[in-house]
Amino acid sequence: MSVHSILDRTSTALPPMRLREPAPSRKPRRTILRAILRNWMLHLTLLVLAFIFFFPFVWMFGMSLKTDEEVTSTDMFPSLPRFVAESPFVVPASAVDRPELAPRDRWDVIYPQLITDAANVIGKVPIPTGTSPSDIASLQQAAAVEATRQAVQWIDQEAWAHDGNDAEIHRAFLDGLSHIDLNAIMLGRLARLEFGPLEVRSLTGHVKPIEQNGNLWKVISGDAELIPVPSAGVQALHYRFTDSSAAPIVLQATFDADISPDELHRIVVAYKGDGSWNHMDARLQLGTSNYLSQETTYIAQHRGASILLQPPTFQDQTLGPRIWVPIAPTGQVDSMMSPGKATLTLTLYPSSTLHAMWGKLQRNYYRAFRAAPFWTYVGNSIIVVILSLAGVFFSSGFVGYAFARLNWPGRSLAMGILLATMMLPSQVTMIPSFLIWRALGWYNTLNPLWIGAWLGNAFFIFLMIQHMRTIPRELDEAARIDGLNEFQVWWYVMMPQVKPTLAAIAIMTFMGAWNEFMQPLILLRDQTKFTLGLGLFAMRLDANVDWPLIMAGNLLMILPVIIIFFLFQRYFIEGVTVTGMKG
Repeated sequence: MSVHSILDRTSTALPPMRLREPAPSRKPRRTILRAILRNWMLHLTLLVLAFIFFFPFVWMFGMSLKTDEEVTSTDMFPSLPRFVAESPFVVPASAVDRPELAPRDRWDVIYPQLITDAANVIGKVPIPTGTSPSDIASLQQAAAVEATRQAVQWIDQEAWAHDGNDAEIHRAFLDGLSHIDLNAIMLGRLARLEFGPLEVRSLTGHVKPIEQNGNLWKVISGDAELIPVPSAGVQALHYRFTDSSAAPIVLQATFDADISPDELHRIVVAYKGDGSWNHMDARLQLGTSNYLSQETTYIAQHRGASILLQPPTFQDQTLGPRIWVPIAPTGQVDSMMSPGKATLTLTLYPSSTLHAMWGKLQRNYYRAFRAAPFWTYVGNSIIVVILSLAGVFFSSGFVGYAFARLNWPGRSLAMGILLATMMLPSQVTMIPSFLIWRALGWYNTLNPLWIGAWLGNAFFIFLMIQHMRTIPRELDEAARIDGLNEFQVWWYVMMPQVKPTLAAIAIMTFMGAWNEFMQPLILLRDQTKFTLGLGLFAMRLDANVDWPLIMAGNLLMILPVIIIFFLFQRYFIEGVTVTGMKG
C-alpha cells in the first residue's frame, strides 16, 4: 500500500478538526485599569491643576455675561432671561443672608418675625400707580423681604451674640425701617417700562428739553396702554404679548424740535427698563428727513437708562466710546410737517427665550467693541506680532547656526556673554532702552515693539543652538559637496530640521508680543497706535467700574492666545523636548 493511499484513507476516516477561537484577551483592559489605579495620584493632580487653570477663565466668562445689577451677586454665572409676556411684573426678592454673628437656630426663629414687622410697615406704603390688583400681595411680600435686608444692617452685630435681647433687636430693626426709603423699595420690586422726557441736542451745543406732561407718548398699535405717573414725571407702559411672535407695540411722540436735520446732534430718550430683555427699534422723522436706528436696544436692566439716537456726525471719526445708537438717513418723505417738527417712533418687539439669551450673551461683547477703537488696537497688535515673529525666526535661527555649526575665534566667550544677558531683568534695561528709542526718533511709534526681536533673544537663540547641535554634521558636509554655501546650508538644510523648535519659539513670541503691556505703556502716547493690552487698560479707565464690560474685553484679548496654544501645544512640547536631547 502506497503512502499516498494511506494518507488519503486517514484523511477520510478522521473528522475535520475545529480550531477553538481564542477568548478575547482582557489583558489590555486590565493593564490600562491597573495603570490608572497605580497612578491615581498623578491623574488626580492633573485634574486639579486643570481645574485651577480653567477656573479664572470660567469666572471671567461668567462675569462678562452679567448686567450691572448682577455684579454684586455671589453666583458665578448670571441668571438666564426668559420670555416675558406681560409688564409690569413683580421682581421677587431673594432670602436675606444670615448675619455673621447670628446663631443659625436663633436666626431661624427671629427672621420670620422680622419679615412680619416689615410687612406691617410696607402695608402702609402707597401702592404704585397702575399696579394690577393681582400683583399687590406679591409686590408687598417682595418689598417686605427687601426692606428686611436693608433694615437688618441697622442692627448691631454684637447684639446677635447675646441671648435674651430679642426686644432690643426688634427695636433696632424698626428704627432701621424708619430710616430707609420704603417707597423706593416698593417701586424697585415692581418692574415696569417707564418713559420720561426727551432732549434734543444740536451740533452747536444747544439743548432743548421736551417735557413729559403725561401725554407725550401715545400707543399707535399693540396690546398696551400708557398710564401717566405725575409724581415721577413719567408714563408707565403696561403691555401684553400672547407669545414671542406677537405683533409689536408701537409708541409715537410728536414734538417741536426747533432744529434742522443738518444741525441735529442727538436725541436723548430717558426711560426706566423692566429687565424683560424685549427689544426696541427707533424711527425718526425730522421735517421731511427720515432716520432709522441701526442697532436694536435690549431692555436689559430694571433701572433708569437713556437711548442716545445719533445720526452720522464728526464723532464717528473720533476714538472715544460710542455709547449712542446710530440712526441712518433713509431718504426724504413728502410731508406737511413743518421743518422744526419731529416724530419719534419706538417699536417694542417681544423676545423669545432663545432671543433673550442671545441678547444677553452678546451684549457686553458688543459694548466692548464700541467702547473703544477695538479693531484699531487689534490691527496694531497683529502688526507687532507678525514683525516680531519674522524677526525672532531670523535672529534666533541665524545666530543659533553661527554658534552651533561654525567655528570662529571668541565663540565660547560670546556664548557666555549671550547667556549672561538672560540674568538681567527687564527693569534694569527699561530706562536705557527708552533713551535709545527716543534718541532714534522712534518714541510714540510701533518700531521699538518689534525691532528688538530682530536683534535677537538670548533664550530663543539658546534653544536653537541646542537643537542644531543634535543634527548630524554629515548633512552640512553633503550640502557643501553639492555646492551650497553657508547661507544656503542654513536656509535649505538646517531651518527645515528645526521646525519643532521654531514652533515653540513662535508660540512664546506670539504670547509675549500679544500680551505685552509695559513697553507700549512707556513708549506710546497716541491712542491710534495703542496695542490691544494698552487699549483695554485705557478702556478700563474710561469704563470706571463697569466690570462686565472690562471682563468681556479681557476675554476677547486672551481668547486668541488660548486657541493658539491648544492648537500648537504638540509642536511646543516637541520643540522644547528636542532642545534637551544630547547629540
